Amino acid sequence: MVITGSALLIQPGADSAVLERLKQFPEVTFHVKSESGTELVVNFEAEDHDSLERLCSRLKEAIPEIIEIAHVYVNFEEEIEKIKSGKIDKRSLNKSKFDE
Repeated sequence: MVITGSALLIQPGADSAVLERLKQFPEVTFHVKSESGTELVVNFEAEDHDSLERLCSRLKEAIPEIIEIAHVYVNFEEEIEKIKSGKIDKRSLNKSKFDE
């Protein structure tokens, strides 16, 4: 499981519409918005790093008012434990699209 604390930068005036559409994504938990309404703080929960990337892509496609998604922190302890225990072969991990 990968859990993030993330910021969504959104178009001015779109906060209500974006918040309504975020309800369609159970992997996203909304916490707070900025005074200007152009930044939202959320948590993402995904099965693994690839699932997180797919979720971010789906969000940007479904909600075009999202300008950018920035992960402030990422907790991937469970993934590290799986690698250490041999449940995931670290050689099979793909390079992140975020790293390109």
